[in-house]
Amino acid sequence: MSVYGSNLSPGTEHAPRIPLPLNMQGVSATVNGFPAPLLDVLPGQLNVQVPYETGAGTAILGVNNNGSVAYFAFQVVAASPGIFMTEDGKRNLVPYSTAQVGSVLSAYITGEGDVAPPYITGSAPPPFPTPTLPVSVTVAGIRATIQFIGINGLVGVTQINFAVPAGVPTGLQPVVVTVGGVASPPAMVTIN
Repeated sequence: MSVYGSNLSPGTEHAPRIPLPLNMQGVSATVNGFPAPLLDVLPGQLNVQVPYETGAGTAILGVNNNGSVAYFAFQVVAASPGIFMTEDGKRNLVPYSTAQVGSVLSAYITGEGDVAPPYITGSAPPPFPTPTLPVSVTVAGIRATIQFIGINGLVGVTQINFAVPAGVPTGLQPVVVTVGGVASPPAMVTIN
């Protein structure tokens, strides 16, 4: 999750490797008392992994910036999928935002919830853990066939390879990932 504020960190640092560190620039975080691995620390933003051990419900994020501690309450749900997309206002699917019917695209998501086999929060995952909740993908509202789903070496990022289904019209079309009945905001793909 991304946390926004001020005076969150004295400097800027990106995690140099996996497993993700629990402290950068003198900053650490916890969620319900569990250490939350850090991906990025910046004075105005922290990117932290919500520990798998947290569970659904009200959670407390604790941020310690070199001895200055703040706490924030937030809600954790079983799944809240989000698709990685361009930040240019077009909300295009990344890494590829054009395709033809029948071609295979990849979507990268976060917020998929628990995975199996489980792994230690912040560490490199075993090969291809998959969400425990049901996952589906639609393109222009038409269900796509998932050819691969799993965490492919990135902490908190699940890769989904799916075939663009027959019947999808040409032009700009929405791609939606649903996990456990919760739909992501759409990412856009241009069908040629």
